Amino acid sequence: MELCERFAYYGASLMFSIYLQKTLHQSKPQAVALNRVNQFMSYATTILGAVIADQWLGKFKTILIFASLYLVGLILLTISSADFSIDGGFGLAGFCISVFAFIGFGTGGIKSNVSSFMAEQIPLGYKPTKTPGVYEDSKLTIERGFRYFYWSINLGAFIGQLICPQVAKNKSYAMAFMIPAIVFFVGIIVFVAGSKRYIKKKPQGTVLTKVWRCMRYARKNKKEGQAHWLDGALGAENVEWNDEFVIGLQRSLRACKVFLFYPLYWALYNNMSDNFINQGLTMKRPGWLSVDQLNVVNSLVLVISIPIFDNFVFPLLRRCGLRMGPIARITTGFVIVVCGFIYVTVLQKIIYTKGPYYDFTGPDVP
Repeated sequence: MELCERFAYYGASLMFSIYLQKTLHQSKPQAVALNRVNQFMSYATTILGAVIADQWLGKFKTILIFASLYLVGLILLTISSADFSIDGGFGLAGFCISVFAFIGFGTGGIKSNVSSFMAEQIPLGYKPTKTPGVYEDSKLTIERGFRYFYWSINLGAFIGQLICPQVAKNKSYAMAFMIPAIVFFVGIIVFVAGSKRYIKKKPQGTVLTKVWRCMRYARKNKKEGQAHWLDGALGAENVEWNDEFVIGLQRSLRACKVFLFYPLYWALYNNMSDNFINQGLTMKRPGWLSVDQLNVVNSLVLVISIPIFDNFVFPLLRRCGLRMGPIARITTGFVIVVCGFIYVTVLQKIIYTKGPYYDFTGPDVP
């Protein structure tokens, strides 16, 4: 299902910037702003989806409900991009309603649950293999599962980004938006078809409220000389948490320090869906490549590199005694991203100095 959802999301959203500018006659800054609102909705609503799943419905039902909202949004987007909607002045309003009210919420509700739902399908513990005395560690299985989960995400994104812009270029935006709707509908059918095989854990209440009450209690009962400010919640009586929960929360907060760098990463990464495309409009390119397909390379590299790293690079590093933990991998990725954006910055400087873009307002290259 996630492959189909990413096909739908990236296949459709990749066209938003050009669609808003060329068909709905929005300026480049307006197109970028609307695209960023879509991205904000897609990520901000993840908290809502997580709370609903943990508190009331469970992950399976929550994914299905938000997927239905998502599908409605894709259908409305298809209708609003048809000629009769554009001619009737409904194009921009239809875009905003479908993207912000349906697709944004649908994406967020799915995103917050589907990866953890995947992990729940892997039983914890050690599983015996065919080789006597050799066991499979569920932690390593989950780690590998997430790698291929991310691989399927990028495979779906690659196919969607490859097909949809070409359909928009050679046929129409209505047909190009209809393809993600059809693919995502198929994904929902496949997801529902496997319902009886899934491990479905019952909702046990959102941990967010429990964390908040634990942190508030620790603040009120903080004492001098404590090693950690959450130690004030240790040994508490008649509360919903135990000492193990407090210690786990302390570890989680320490691990969350790495997320301080994530806003910087995403501020850079999200340029790929709008400002990179605007940059591409100012450069010469082959006739077979649509400017909004430039992101295809990103997904293609990931589709190729993930199996290579999983089957060759990481095992080779382990045999050499080099074990790259999550922090080391994230740091390496950050460095590579920064190098990439230094290159893009230099490239944009060259574009400005070559003309006709000295004043930042030159015409797009056909």
